[in-house]
Amino acid sequence: MSFTDKLQSTTMKNTGGGVTHDESGKYMTLTVLGTRGSMAVSAPGMAKYGGNTTCYLIETPEEAIIIDAGTGIMNLPDIQRKRISLLITHAHIDHIMGLPMFLGKQAGKEITIYGETRDGLTIKEQLERYISNPLWPVTMDEYPVKLTFKDVASNSSAVNNTDTTNSVINNSQFKIGDVTVSTMPSNHPGGSTIYRLDYNGESVVIATDFEHEEVTASDCSQSTAAGNPLARLTAFSASASLILYDAQYTPEEYEKCRGYGHSTYVQAIELAEMIDSSILLIHHAPNHDDAFLDALQAEIDQRAAGSDGSDTADSTAAHPQISLARESQIFIIEKIIHKNV
Repeated sequence: MSFTDKLQSTTMKNTGGGVTHDESGKYMTLTVLGTRGSMAVSAPGMAKYGGNTTCYLIETPEEAIIIDAGTGIMNLPDIQRKRISLLITHAHIDHIMGLPMFLGKQAGKEITIYGETRDGLTIKEQLERYISNPLWPVTMDEYPVKLTFKDVASNSSAVNNTDTTNSVINNSQFKIGDVTVSTMPSNHPGGSTIYRLDYNGESVVIATDFEHEEVTASDCSQSTAAGNPLARLTAFSASASLILYDAQYTPEEYEKCRGYGHSTYVQAIELAEMIDSSILLIHHAPNHDDAFLDALQAEIDQRAAGSDGSDTADSTAAHPQISLARESQIFIIEKIIHKNV
């Protein structure tokens, strides 16, 4: 049984895809709403892993925290009266393309949107470039929703914000209710933010749109922290319960796509071995259908079993903790996902 199957076999109350926490349920849950990277896809051969672009829902008894607003955000389940927060990693179109339709379904609600200033534009200004003419028929101010925008800073960047309509968080850690949110800059063209959410002793790291190698300016314009990106992510993710890791490319594809800002499952294995965390592989390439991803999972499982002869007894323990994300999965973030429990 893979760790994904084990997680899904844990006890949870499921109401139409959402999770109902009982009175003693002081834990986080993760719902996978969209796993696809770059572009949404729709075909029978894409149904198992899903065709919607990046979106993840993290819930506590009081909070509904959404990571990115790809087309997967339209799969948002009923979150009852929970406070809604939306954390934007970056404003590339696959990560925000579901936002206009989503806002249209949230009449009367209050939503706080967090994101980092890029190219001199606050998160509100970045989103307004998309949700306005000529790309969209209405502006964000015209939706019947109370929106609050908060610009955040990752731990190696400063915010220079002159927009007085926005709140500014001038450090790399802040609170959403009882959830502590930490940030670090990703290694991705134009920049992106990696989020870590800590709650009641458990933690989730969302490392989408992350490249494990530092690319020089001559190769690609990057917004990256100094030093080895994978080493920095390892330190940032220390003791995390679960890491969502960008594995858009196969190792062979990566050699042709260096500098594009994505990684492979091989580096996910390295990460799992170094910090003893479970890994959920995300941001599936739009040309990778179910059969392709099934074969990729089998390749990962083969490494876990050591049947290719390349693994040692010490290194294989982490491999079963690595699984490809599938749309509509729901996970309870508890110690059960730790391989030594």
